[in-house]
Amino acid sequence: MTRIDRVSPTSRLPLLLRILITGLAGATAADIGRTIYQWLTGFPAVNWSVTGRWFLMVLQGQPYVPDIGAAPALPNELIAGHAAYYTISVIFAGAYLLLLKAMKREPSLWSGLLFGWVTMVFPFLVQMPLMGMGVLASATATPWLIIGRTLVHHSSFGLGLALGAMVTRSK
Repeated sequence: MTRIDRVSPTSRLPLLLRILITGLAGATAADIGRTIYQWLTGFPAVNWSVTGRWFLMVLQGQPYVPDIGAAPALPNELIAGHAAYYTISVIFAGAYLLLLKAMKREPSLWSGLLFGWVTMVFPFLVQMPLMGMGVLASATATPWLIIGRTLVHHSSFGLGLALGAMVTRSK
């Protein structure tokens, strides 16, 4: 058997392509987990327009919005919400893969799950408070449902990252 015969199809993927695939795998898994949570609880889906509105306001220099739901709608906020979501997923995927590389570890479901849990710092301690929802969604009418949805979302995201990293890893 020649060396070419022993090389897997993913062993030569450039790092940026690996990061992109891993990030999209994480986002897809998060979407699935969040959808299952929605079916089980009846809790509404994430409003990507509101998320996009906040990200657009951040880009305009207004990171703190006392009540994001009451802020006026902005052009293209739905597209901005989805773009922000996928961009952040890919950025987190890059951090996950580079962290694994620095630690000389292979991806695993456990490392992905743990990484997904760590990423909950962003919505709970940064995004929600800056959107006027309070730390851990404490200023909302349904903090425990939001916490549950975020836990399911980020757990699913981390597992998806791990699976994406496993599929694209170099042999």
